[in-house]
Amino acid sequence: MNRNLLYLYLFLLSGCFQACTPKASVPEGTSNATAYIGAYTRDEGWVNGKAEGIAEITVDPQSGRILSKRPVTSMVNPSFILESADGRYLYAVSEKAREDEPSGSIVVLDIKDGYRKIAELPTGGKASCHVEVDRTGKMLMTTNYLGGVAMAFLQKADGMLVQTDKFEVPEGLVVGKQPHLHSAKFSPSNRIVAVADLGLDRVWLFNPNPNTGKITPHAQGYVPLAAGAGPRHTEWSADGQFLYVINELNSTVNVLSYDGGADRFTNAQTIATLPEGWTGKNACADIHLHPNGNFLYGSNRGHNSIVAYAVNKTTGMLQLIGHQPTEGDFPRNFAIGPAGKFLYVANQNSSNITLHSINEKSGKLKSLGQSFDVATPVCIEF
Repeated sequence: MNRNLLYLYLFLLSGCFQACTPKASVPEGTSNATAYIGAYTRDEGWVNGKAEGIAEITVDPQSGRILSKRPVTSMVNPSFILESADGRYLYAVSEKAREDEPSGSIVVLDIKDGYRKIAELPTGGKASCHVEVDRTGKMLMTTNYLGGVAMAFLQKADGMLVQTDKFEVPEGLVVGKQPHLHSAKFSPSNRIVAVADLGLDRVWLFNPNPNTGKITPHAQGYVPLAAGAGPRHTEWSADGQFLYVINELNSTVNVLSYDGGADRFTNAQTIATLPEGWTGKNACADIHLHPNGNFLYGSNRGHNSIVAYAVNKTTGMLQLIGHQPTEGDFPRNFAIGPAGKFLYVANQNSSNITLHSINEKSGKLKSLGQSFDVATPVCIEF
């Protein structure tokens, strides 16, 4: 090669190494995190919704503080929202139950396309209150507080939904009681989906098929809980050996132990969510395990607190750590930030989100003194 050409080649190659070498990655945790807020948008009698729809908040991952809020989309009562695992879609139930509204609905928004609505299907019942996605990311389930209907869907490659199956509680199953299906939760193995029925005090069990979208009744059928318990939300342990159930009406948490060999659940523990001796009116709402699996948290509406428990990972048993005031009224759902350092509470009636730090050794919560104004928030999704 001509010497001058060789020098030119080496010069260009050197420049490419400087310009083409990838930049060092941004240290984890330095960029801001985002979360979605679901809220009530109209006066339903029992709640006076003031929001316009779904909002997005920006969070500083170092301090945990909420930095800003912006609207995402307008819709009626997006009371529960969920982001797909790949970050492409946002799912929201529209909680509708007025006389001229025959059904609630499930809405799919394309996040990458400016939150364009690409699907909206009826959920088969009124007061749709929950949406869940299975471990494959293809199968969805919705539940309705009124009507006793849980609906299954499959999501196609273009994001559209297809209804694939339905569970409807038979009429008159329990004399004097009506079903109130409040949530569905797929197990880590994806072999079981648990549906909490607040009205009939049981957790229905199904075997889902993510290829067909069908749900088959589990051999056990359901797990009965105490009369008047009111199971609302559930949380699986990471190994699928335990299912934690928070009960709205009697302010307790049940620990359901799963025997894989027998394919059967038993109630291993019932523990109160309220301090001993407290007698005021209360209704539990949400439940979440810390990412490390060592702590479990639940929300008390009335006592206006987050209850914290230590978890024995071997037995699944819970031990009370204490209660943290939410610094707001009527805490609905809450969320633990991605790094497990902060907990955010949606206080419905006081229209604020409050911030609390998590001691990752003790599980104790501590207020960080931030109250961020958000109209009638009820769900937080990171």
